Amino acid sequence: MTNVRDLRKILCMGSINIDLVMFMDYLPELGETVVTNNFNTYPGGKGGNQAVTASTLGGNVKYFGKLGDDDFSKQLIESLKSKGVSITNILTKKNSTAGIAMIRVDKKGKNSISFTPGANVDLTPEDVRANKDLFEEGAILLVTMEINNETVFEAIRLAKDNNMFVILDPAPAPQEKIPKDIPAKADIVKPNETEASIISGIKVTDFCTAERALKEMVSMGFPCPILTLGEKGLVALIEGEIVRVSPEPVKVVDTTAAGDVFSGAMATSLAEGKVLSQALKFANVAAALSTTKRGAQTSIPTLEKVNLYLSSLKER
Repeated sequence: MTNVRDLRKILCMGSINIDLVMFMDYLPELGETVVTNNFNTYPGGKGGNQAVTASTLGGNVKYFGKLGDDDFSKQLIESLKSKGVSITNILTKKNSTAGIAMIRVDKKGKNSISFTPGANVDLTPEDVRANKDLFEEGAILLVTMEINNETVFEAIRLAKDNNMFVILDPAPAPQEKIPKDIPAKADIVKPNETEASIISGIKVTDFCTAERALKEMVSMGFPCPILTLGEKGLVALIEGEIVRVSPEPVKVVDTTAAGDVFSGAMATSLAEGKVLSQALKFANVAAALSTTKRGAQTSIPTLEKVNLYLSSLKER
């Protein structure tokens, strides 16, 4: 096995939250009350989920973000630390709180999420510039959009100035126009259907519209868009070629962290020196396995489980 010190380092930026999760038979309509006795709290947030995934699957991971000084923030820091993620560069905002996500999950594993960002959005472009030593040549920046957009764009610019490999997970997709210089600096952009629809202006409803959205994103300057389609798998546009990866046949319980697990797993695989086609297969399996358990970070599969599943595919 490759020693973690020999891997390309992964710098994760994005939200880190406490997830308040209710599991129910179906998601309520507007004005409807649905009663459930199944409630849990989990560490979550896209940045946190991706960092823990990358670390769990063998990556050398640092998390850079901002938390409050409340009990939830302290709990989240300890959770990251326990999963092997470097927490040295987490900043604290006094008299502030961690982000909180309210998540409802139906019996098919589909979810709806409401989010209050707390101190996550207080990470500024100035904070990025003050911590420029984090942006190391040859490392990977994995960044999501649940923090201040200008902070994300500044991080991408600084990363590219330092010859980092940039993976942008545009979740949630920015409603304002993305600055013209940003797409070309993101080596990979990984939206889902909703995010791809917003970014490209083409509503994604099937493979045909997905491919149109991918081509539009390339015309915007994104060199390698990868569009995840949930139970339909994924479709990507790699060096001018449309590539499809089929979904894995698993029993879905909760899809909350699937997209984040995909991103973290892909980053780790690329950090190990795998080619993109291998990284996509690895990430696709890791994401599928994460849907078989409840919770966000609690659903992340071990490296052993992912490799075992990949081995079973070779035997089919």
